Amino acid sequence: MVDDAIAGLVGRGLVHSTHARAAGLDPRTLRRAAAASRVVRVRRDAYLDTERWQDLSPRSRYRLQVEAASRSLSGPVFTHFSAAVVWDLPLIGRWPAEVHVAGSAARGGRSWPGVVRHASDLDVPVVNHDGIRVTDAAATVIDMARVSPFATALAMADHALRTKIASAEGLVEAAAALGARRGSRAARRVAELADHLSESAGESLSRARMIELAAPLPRLQHTVRDARGFVARADFWWEHLGLVGEFDGRLKYRVDGLEDQAAVEERVWTEKLREDRIRATGLGVTRWTWQTALDARAFAAHLRAAGVL
Repeated sequence: MVDDAIAGLVGRGLVHSTHARAAGLDPRTLRRAAAASRVVRVRRDAYLDTERWQDLSPRSRYRLQVEAASRSLSGPVFTHFSAAVVWDLPLIGRWPAEVHVAGSAARGGRSWPGVVRHASDLDVPVVNHDGIRVTDAAATVIDMARVSPFATALAMADHALRTKIASAEGLVEAAAALGARRGSRAARRVAELADHLSESAGESLSRARMIELAAPLPRLQHTVRDARGFVARADFWWEHLGLVGEFDGRLKYRVDGLEDQAAVEERVWTEKLREDRIRATGLGVTRWTWQTALDARAFAAHLRAAGVL
């Protein structure tokens, strides 16, 4: 009966001791279930069904950790990575194990296990997003720009502009508010270079690499036409080279999230026909993947081979 009650509880999602008490269970039952691997302890006093946890992506797991912390901490305002996951900003890299919260300059930035506190004397806008208090999207992007690699921050900034959760002016203002504080130069660079036309984290990463390499910057989302009409909207276009650049993310070859072999083959064939039509207009085409874009040297070599560098 107890096992059935636990299964019923965790089947609804994230479970806390208050839920157990409301169901007439001793909260210690959840801890025993965690010890037996029937549930996963997401954070202190927060549990989830083990199978459901195993099915979650690293992003979704971290998002649940933030949700759990929003209940267990006292009036938290989430910042940096934790605000980024709530805003659904893309991360090039791994989500941290800790949640990140704001702290006052007077109290300092003292952290404790599982929680990183960021002290600041800035008056940063705070909003309630999806029931969780976070720094607003512009401030979140700028905070991440201060502590992250350029490509990671640019991907977040591009996404924020594309989804209109922040404006270009808002990013510039948030960066300017830093004055000469640590990371302000990196933040201003990201704010100035963010572009809403970048349609994926992979495209943003590619563009960041081009900027770092001082490569000629292409136009984004260029429409290619031939005598029959629309052919394609290319990720990148170097007009002076007559060259189209395409970032190939794996999602292009997935159907409803699944790698159905027949569907993948159809997508690949369709993509080949598309590229053939692009080349028939007289344009060259160069493609790369995550593997190439993540490796700065490999990406430089790729651009060099394509005649961009």
